[in-house]
Amino acid sequence: FLFKKCFATLRAVGAQNEADVQRLHAVGCQAEAVHVTGNLKFDGALTTPKPTLDVLTLLNGLGAKPDTPVIVAGSTHDGEELLLAKIFLKLKNRFNGLMLVIVPRHCERAKSVGEQLRTAGVPFAFRSKIDADTRADCLVVDSTGELRLFYQAATVVFVGKSINAHGGQNPIEPAALGKAMIYGPNMQNFRAVTAALNNADAALLVRNEAGLEVALAALLGDADRCTKMGQNALD
Repeated sequence: FLFKKCFATLRAVGAQNEADVQRLHAVGCQAEAVHVTGNLKFDGALTTPKPTLDVLTLLNGLGAKPDTPVIVAGSTHDGEELLLAKIFLKLKNRFNGLMLVIVPRHCERAKSVGEQLRTAGVPFAFRSKIDADTRADCLVVDSTGELRLFYQAATVVFVGKSINAHGGQNPIEPAALGKAMIYGPNMQNFRAVTAALNNADAALLVRNEAGLEVALAALLGDADRCTKMGQNALD
């Protein structure tokens, strides 16, 4: 009773969609107070932040060439990095020069991520420790605020917190950049967005590690499909 009474005092509430409107009504919000405003993450994706890093130059310094395929795994959670490392080792034999960029959701996990990569046998470099002599085909980004810049350099994007964790991370940013993307089944925090992406053939939904490997190989081997999916996502 007290819970609903508190929500009933709200004078204005913004909801992402009609489904959220019904949920807000159910917890006590007055019908006239609730308005559909849409997802504000779309507004954020339209902004053009000032570049703080030349990612292409950074990757070139590590050994990438103009035609090097790049997987960017964004906002990954524990377990997903090791999964990606295993897949990366397999795909390297099929796609010449393949690079993997891992951007953990919490940069303080970078040390742990590095230990997992060493265990898996993947040579890597930390973003914060690159110098003129550093060469690596795997990069762990242990800094903050740069994910969108790395997305811009991606051939294919993997959206984290979607296979080994629940809720998912933001697929709107890579979509706004026109990138082909893959995510797992646990995108509960972005149901409406992922439904729209799935229906528009703008992303690939995979169920597990095996599915992720198949999807990455399919997109890395088909530049036209990547371009088409990216355009669908942008649209």
